[in-house]
Amino acid sequence: MIDDWINNNIKEMKKIVNAISKKNDLDLFQICVEQFLTNQRLKEIPDKEKLYFFSKIVKNNFFSKSSPYYYTYGKHKFSEFTQKIEIIDDPIKEYVDLEWVKNELKKIDWYYRKLFELYIEENCSITKLSQRTTIPINSVSRDINKVRRILNKRRIKFLENGL
Repeated sequence: MIDDWINNNIKEMKKIVNAISKKNDLDLFQICVEQFLTNQRLKEIPDKEKLYFFSKIVKNNFFSKSSPYYYTYGKHKFSEFTQKIEIIDDPIKEYVDLEWVKNELKKIDWYYRKLFELYIEENCSITKLSQRTTIPINSVSRDINKVRRILNKRRIKFLENGL
């Protein structure tokens, strides 16, 4: 009985899906038909109201962030990337001389110098360095990043003036 109704109204059902999604979305149509067929209340609904009921299923699936359609298809929509990306050779990515780093570290405050030297020479993580020095992890991370920024700025100036 319901199969006959769907066969008679399939064009209207597709029009509803196309009107709501603004495109011919077969995935949305299939999920909504599946939900329509498995709905327990479908037997109680008169034939005149089944299209309205189907349209509510389509709207709920298309606009809801918790619908099966959203979790299957809507969550991972990718738009085509049309901008051209210009690749620039970055001089900072070039080889960094360890002697140059040590000379620059001599110009930095002793605390930052020792902390960064421990970080580099011991090749340990920020967490281990924090445990070893008993300095809070947030402070160690902030100070290591500060030294990196200082060295990067000096490296840029060195490359601009030196080359």
